[in-house]
Amino acid sequence: MNGKAKYLNKVNGDDYYSVDEASQELGVKSNAIRNYLYLGKMTTYKFKNMTLLSKSEVEGWHSRKG
Repeated sequence: MNGKAKYLNKVNGDDYYSVDEASQELGVKSNAIRNYLYLGKMTTYKFKNMTLLSKSEVEGWHSRKG
């Protein structure tokens, strides 16, 4: 992973998406989200064994889609 992961001690479910939820929100495959994370295009948040994305960051990607 090229981007740095931010590790969380606790999670408010209202603030984060799972990879699958983010892919549904953006209308892309989950592999596309994993590629964005690997390339450091999105911030990776880790909590226990979960990979999470900030809802505000994901929702900001709506304007990037063309």
